[in-house]
Amino acid sequence: MGYYQVLAVLLGIGMILSACGTGNKVQNPSTANPHEQTKSVPKNNSGWETIETISGRNIIAKLEPAKETLERDKVIEQIKESREFKEGLYGTPTDDLAEELAVQQSEGEIALPLLYKIYGGNDGVNKAGVVFFENKTRGADQSGLWIGIKEPDNRLKQFVDALQAKVDAGKVKAENIYIYYTPHTTAENNQKMSEVNKAAAKFRDQHETPERISYGISVDTISGEVNIDHNFLTEEQKASLIEQFAGDKINFIQTGRLAPIGGESDTIYPENKFTNKYSKDGSYVMELTNSSMLVVASVPADFGKTGGDPDFFSAIYFQFPDASKKLKVGQRVIVEASGPIMESYPGQGTALYVEVLPEYKPEGADLSESQVIEKALNTIKDQQGVVAVRDLSFDGGLDEWSISLKRNENNFEVNVKDRLDE
Repeated sequence: MGYYQVLAVLLGIGMILSACGTGNKVQNPSTANPHEQTKSVPKNNSGWETIETISGRNIIAKLEPAKETLERDKVIEQIKESREFKEGLYGTPTDDLAEELAVQQSEGEIALPLLYKIYGGNDGVNKAGVVFFENKTRGADQSGLWIGIKEPDNRLKQFVDALQAKVDAGKVKAENIYIYYTPHTTAENNQKMSEVNKAAAKFRDQHETPERISYGISVDTISGEVNIDHNFLTEEQKASLIEQFAGDKINFIQTGRLAPIGGESDTIYPENKFTNKYSKDGSYVMELTNSSMLVVASVPADFGKTGGDPDFFSAIYFQFPDASKKLKVGQRVIVEASGPIMESYPGQGTALYVEVLPEYKPEGADLSESQVIEKALNTIKDQQGVVAVRDLSFDGGLDEWSISLKRNENNFEVNVKDRLDE
């Protein structure tokens, strides 16, 4: 069937529609619309003609721009005059950022309720296609609201009619809404994600230490590609997943080192146990059990500008097998976590690897850093709360260590004699 476009002015429906798609064509860059890309474009199987190609996507319906957008212009002005915008709460205050915020406040807040109403709510929209925003400040070609429909029908015409009325009223900027053909829907992506997750979970359960394994499955809304973040999959297991889902592109992203197997050590000790140079690298081990450790930052974070603690020491309880056999209280360590950290205080997570750093032991001292900290903690062990090491120093003349500690909101000093038997 021949290609045709129907102008809204003629039919009174406020859009350019196309029908009976015949595939895709990317124009020569010298003659193409500046929005159009020379990248590979998925075949348009929607049954509607491709009006133009923008950012590698087939546009199948367009709104007619209004001569004026007075109400939307007010939104831009309000955004630029807001305290949050001027103070950079959303990022560097630029015209591009103001436009991105306006896309969400104007196009998003007006177009999306209409879309959900016509398509029967969130479930209906998910079955029909995909919806997302793109921002120029984050690398997109242009800022806008993208609505992808896999099998366009009369509902799409109803939606564009209703939205065109908002454009004509100056509430919405037509140029910021892109309606295109998508080869997959959100519902299909979710189903694919569930199936890949089940397959990956079988490999996780086969691992020697499945409780320490971390992985995540996601499907890219735009491309439909599967992303698997993991720290355990072997080459054979990855090949198996590729074979099981041969119709999909799978990207494997290894997060850190692979989980140890076959007796591989999860604890890395320093070549030189001691150093005479004081360091704040890493975090301090402040509590130990057979299966866990409490690790507290050696350097505080300053949250004073946002009304928080200007002297905040982060703390995390890590699950770590045989922790008390592998580590000592007072050591400084670098922890490679497996999976997310629960945002409690202290936080909670799983440690995959622990690197022990050299302990500070200045010339003339009998005690090392960990021994001094353990002795200091023994003097306050009956008190409650997370303890952080603010600072420590050794006085060779007095043969004594001074340790500055913080527990809850209180700072205090503890002196420890440099003697192994005390």
